[in-house]
Amino acid sequence: MTGMGGAGIDDDDVLAFLVERVPETRPLVAEKYGLRPGEAPPAVGTGPDLYENLLDLLTRPVLLPALEHAEPDSDLLRRCFGFVEDIYDGAGGHRRGAVYFQVLECLLDARPYLESAIPYLRGSVRERVSRMLEHYRVEGHERGLPPL
Repeated sequence: MTGMGGAGIDDDDVLAFLVERVPETRPLVAEKYGLRPGEAPPAVGTGPDLYENLLDLLTRPVLLPALEHAEPDSDLLRRCFGFVEDIYDGAGGHRRGAVYFQVLECLLDARPYLESAIPYLRGSVRERVSRMLEHYRVEGHERGLPPL
């Protein structure tokens, strides 16, 4: 599954792709799905959990705490946002909506989240966040994000 873009995976693949790209989520996935040590995440039937999984397995427990650190873990944040970009690119409306509401919108909850995330935002995810900032007229970012 390594190196797959959003068009190469379906909603049921997202969970396995999350564990592969952001192994810090594995204990949370194992607890939620009752996995034994070394057991792979379920390969079918997890698509309906997409919104919940993004929020409860990635955003709240891993991504936002990483963004709060005075010295963020660059490797972790690159992997998290790389995962987000990969599942967003080429995805249909359902998955794009899940990423928007469960990951990207959370960046607007507190200024430190957004400011810490900016260096890691790339491609279509950066463009989406930029449009969000313009739309919501976020102070200091009314014109969106500067180009890289």
